[in-house]
Amino acid sequence: MADVRPIARPAQLLPRANSIRCRGLVVLSVRVLGVIGVVLALLLVPLQAPARAAAPVPCSTAGTWTPGELNLYWFDVEQGDGQLIVGPTGKTLLIDLGETAWNSTGANTNATRIAAQIRAICGTGTSPVALDYVMASHHHLDHIGYSWNPQDVPGDVGNGLYQLLTPGGLGFSVGTLFDHDGGTWTDANGDGQCTVGTSASPSNEIAWHNVGTTSQTGRRWICWLYGPATQADRATINGHVVTLSNGAPWPSIDLGAGVTAPILNANGKDTLQADGVTPVSGDHSAQGTPPSENDYSIALRVGYGVWLYATAGDSDGEYNTSVNGYTYNNIEAKIGSLFGNVDTMRANHHGSDHSSSQAYLNVLKPETVFFSCGNNSFGHPSNRAMDALRSLVTDKGIGADMYIANNPCDPFQSDGVTPTNYAGVLNSNGTVSLHTTGGGAGYVITYDAGSRTYTAHGDAGGGATGDVALVRINEFLMAPNPSTDGEWVELYNPQSLPVDISGLYIDDVAAGGGAPKQIPAGTIIQPGGVWVFNFASGFLNNTGPDSVRYLKIAGTETVYDTYNYNLSTTQANKVFHRIGDGGTWCNTVSTNVTKGTSNPATCP
Repeated sequence: MADVRPIARPAQLLPRANSIRCRGLVVLSVRVLGVIGVVLALLLVPLQAPARAAAPVPCSTAGTWTPGELNLYWFDVEQGDGQLIVGPTGKTLLIDLGETAWNSTGANTNATRIAAQIRAICGTGTSPVALDYVMASHHHLDHIGYSWNPQDVPGDVGNGLYQLLTPGGLGFSVGTLFDHDGGTWTDANGDGQCTVGTSASPSNEIAWHNVGTTSQTGRRWICWLYGPATQADRATINGHVVTLSNGAPWPSIDLGAGVTAPILNANGKDTLQADGVTPVSGDHSAQGTPPSENDYSIALRVGYGVWLYATAGDSDGEYNTSVNGYTYNNIEAKIGSLFGNVDTMRANHHGSDHSSSQAYLNVLKPETVFFSCGNNSFGHPSNRAMDALRSLVTDKGIGADMYIANNPCDPFQSDGVTPTNYAGVLNSNGTVSLHTTGGGAGYVITYDAGSRTYTAHGDAGGGATGDVALVRINEFLMAPNPSTDGEWVELYNPQSLPVDISGLYIDDVAAGGGAPKQIPAGTIIQPGGVWVFNFASGFLNNTGPDSVRYLKIAGTETVYDTYNYNLSTTQANKVFHRIGDGGTWCNTVSTNVTKGTSNPATCP
């Protein structure tokens, strides 16, 4: 933000107050009276309104992004993280905007530099960008920056996402800001302000929800996101924050037609600590050796056409204890099966030795990987992770292509002695970008020395396939008469690509009912087509409550679609169906059975 200086006042308008003492009275000189007249005249002149900052505008086709394709930018923020996704129609998602120093301000921040890059990408000129979505993967300085707080002197601190979005900052706006559920503000002292105290003496105004290690970075972020609505620096985000709580389904992000972007995990949900009993989720701020904040990172999978991408903040992939008094927990064991086989992966935790485990890489099998790191002394990226990627068996062959923000990041490994092996790693310095081709059939990665072109393989191990997560339960029959006709569930593929659903499951109520029924190998639903799974009667309830679920089971369940029903009497040879294929459910049973063909356009 530019310095604001007071307007210089002409010297002739500021004379010394000449006075004459006469019989104890002070008499103003004629000179002073003249000045007063001038001042009064100036007061009658309307003041010119200060120049208004340009309003934020959406991404336009005038920018450098490629319309009609999925665009991904890995920004060089040194030892930190920042990603921008621009969908085929210009919808935007910014994931993180980290800083390397808590006290950098003004023009000396990553936020200022990256804001200029985003404006160029989106073609908004000098106008700030109206971002559709922003996501904070977790509450660390190198991912979100450092927020100002009402206890601070104005302008003393404030960078990263705060500087980008707060009034008086860089002028950007946001439609929806996704945050993991670390905690919220409680007005403990009743002063109506969310204050943080100091590192040595932090305030007690944060009610922690899902946290291990705590920090002033996290407290300041929470005060900004969840402080009082009247807090002036919250004007552009108030009402725009979506907190990812464990009790609600994870949402999907709308990045335009054909793009899938489901949030797969956050808050360390469903992972236990090393004792096998204590969950990572929850408030562990008082625990003697708490989990790292990294373990609460948000995991997001993005797909367009065949191409699939995995990003999961600083998620860890092992159980270990840091010399700094916190634990690493194996979040990758859960999210690996949720991601499945992908084409491109951002290496977790900057490529640290605690992440990108061999088991995780064997599941994701990425052909291309990006390391977001800069000058550091942590041994990022690790030789173990890079060696594993060099020998990884992928759908393309042996080895994944590796890209990096800075080469070198750390010249040595964490022992400070072993040299880091950067052989074959692409890009020396600066932002790396990716855009799909052919509607997601392939993709191109551009870096400082040129570009490379790839074929997308998706989740099927080769060949064109849509996203299994988009397939929908379309119609089902639960009470055939005669019963020997069997029950069935119809699935619908709303995509423009065929989708291979082999090995997935149809099930009824969770944690009960009959055993899940696995979809046979070689089951492919054509674009806009349906497929019917036939099975013997007695699986779905004829009366009472029950569910029909379409899901993936790989250690844990990933439910892609569910319909719940409750019948007081048996409804023989009747079905539940959607309005049209993939439309809204009709919540009454219907005699209009359209097994294997298009659904009725109306409800009964």
